[in-house]
Amino acid sequence: MTALVKLITLLPLLALARAATKDEWRSRSIYQLITDRFAPPSDNTPCALGDRSYCGGTWQTVISKLDYIQGMGFDAIWISPTALNLEGFTEYGEAYHGYWTADPTKLNPHFGTDSDLKALSSALHSRGMYLMVDIAINGLASTSYSLDAATLASDDNGSLLFKDPADYHPRCGIDWGNHTSEQICWMATGDDNNGVALMDLKQESDAVSSVLYDWVGGYVSDYAIDGFRIDASKHMPKSFQHEFCQKAGTFCIGEVAGDDTQYAASYQGDSGIDSVWGFGMLYGLAAVFSGGKTMSTLSYYISQAAQYYPDPTVIGNFLDNQDQPRFNSRTSDKFLVYNAIVGNFMYGGIPTVYYGLEQDIADGSADPDNREALWLYGNYGTDGETYKRITTLNKIRGTLGSNSKFHNVVATVLASQNNDIALKREEALIVLTNRGASGTGTWTIKGTQLGDSAAVVDLLSCTNGTTDASGALTVTWTTGQPFVWVTADVAASGGFCGATASNTTTSATSSPSTSASVSAASVPATANATASPGDLIVSANATSAAATSSANATASAVSSTVSAVNSTAVAETGSASAVAPLGSSSVAGSASSLPATSGSAQATGTDAATATGPESDVVLPTSTSGSDATSFSPTLSNAGTGISPAKSTSTKACKRSKRRAFRAQFL
Repeated sequence: MTALVKLITLLPLLALARAATKDEWRSRSIYQLITDRFAPPSDNTPCALGDRSYCGGTWQTVISKLDYIQGMGFDAIWISPTALNLEGFTEYGEAYHGYWTADPTKLNPHFGTDSDLKALSSALHSRGMYLMVDIAINGLASTSYSLDAATLASDDNGSLLFKDPADYHPRCGIDWGNHTSEQICWMATGDDNNGVALMDLKQESDAVSSVLYDWVGGYVSDYAIDGFRIDASKHMPKSFQHEFCQKAGTFCIGEVAGDDTQYAASYQGDSGIDSVWGFGMLYGLAAVFSGGKTMSTLSYYISQAAQYYPDPTVIGNFLDNQDQPRFNSRTSDKFLVYNAIVGNFMYGGIPTVYYGLEQDIADGSADPDNREALWLYGNYGTDGETYKRITTLNKIRGTLGSNSKFHNVVATVLASQNNDIALKREEALIVLTNRGASGTGTWTIKGTQLGDSAAVVDLLSCTNGTTDASGALTVTWTTGQPFVWVTADVAASGGFCGATASNTTTSATSSPSTSASVSAASVPATANATASPGDLIVSANATSAAATSSANATASAVSSTVSAVNSTAVAETGSASAVAPLGSSSVAGSASSLPATSGSAQATGTDAATATGPESDVVLPTSTSGSDATSFSPTLSNAGTGISPAKSTSTKACKRSKRRAFRAQFL
């Protein structure tokens, strides 16, 4: 009997000790952090903006700030690669980011010890949280690009896991968009100035794959890892990744960067890996909420996701990361950012937030500035508007998911117009706009499926409303705010906005001070609770009021001048990036496949997106103005790579050609 009691006591811990499946990840939300930059080893630790040296963050310092992360409602974190990296200063600084792998089977001592990583995993699991580890095994890093045996034996002080020249693909620069080239050529070819070469491994060789297969299961088990983020996934054979993740026995989500959702989707499934990151949704959200594009652009990427992903409900959605410009650097309009955040959380899939978004960090239009020390911004404050809004969104998502099939579906487009879009996802009606902070106006959304003459609640503002006799809902903007509407019964079942099952009514309306306009009606005091955006549950203490619908309000004009979209992608080593213009052979899917809209767009600033090393990623054009152009598309400097720093004449000619092609899209 005593043994049985002990076993029952241990069952929850045993469940957490095994790696998590995609079904268990589906309901999670992820907070991504750079281990070196998230939490300081001591107060007043210096770490200048753009610093490419280690600043002192460790697995132990991450543990010290888990309350801060969990306070927003996140139940998973994604940390930097744990692998032993290239040591010392290079032409591009130190490997503080963790992507210059020397030996993935050993730990990076800058981040801590074996026991420290185990302590982080244990601390997370004790809170019911998951640990996702970034893993970079596409190539090994060196300041030498020679593949002779003697050099490989001495590279990185002899620390390279693979020292046989036969274990590497021959040195060559990538022909971007040529998928064969992307998988056999080097993401950075190195130089003679102490630059970094990322020597591409032959994962198709048994000599390489067997070593990694034999290692990974023990790695996952030893540190109780719940999932992998696979760096540069599209640069490795899909069959290798499938077997690698099978051996690991854990959830895998790969970085298949690029504009081609169909190609990215080919990595997901029974012959591939569990999931990939949703670059398409990033493009859609960035274009609409920082690039001035109409909602037809976002609708396009939503339709692509629905058409091609085998399982869109586990796609990783994000607004920025260690390779992308911080979203707040794209626009200074906080309500545009707010709408983008709501879209990121409420569309579907696994929402991911890059550390610092909650503190409104606007530095970081490019690497390394987008890898700031978080401790220099906001002192881990929890009373900021964005911190509260993210907390609310995690609460909404978790509650709706616990009571329905919410996590098992993604949103569909119910209605849209140039500046506004209505998405339907189970019980929720999500309304987004790019009118901006000064945007006002009304929109009547038909066929909401919320019910006829139904009492509804916006979970973001705690505004009450009523659909009309046909089930339509009229919303009013005063500050270009987003909405998440549910019926009053759904709000009550989740304990939102002070509502309970016993005090909801069949008819309600917004008070004069709120921002949504719906049908006018008297509202009982118990049903008309008000709260600032970000509050989870508020007491119902508002007085009875009668509000008059402002359905006849005229939408204000939206400025045609929009915030610039910063497109400078910077990476770990310096070189100009090859830019693959949409419609060229290097990007599957042409600009003409986007919805045709009126207006024009013009790129300004530099010729094209540039990168300074082996880790640049997909970025948007430098700037746009006016309404949508049919040629709109993000440009590619590709995922997980800069372009080869090799200074050959043919490489330069190729870059000039691609820059001319890029300009041609917008002139």
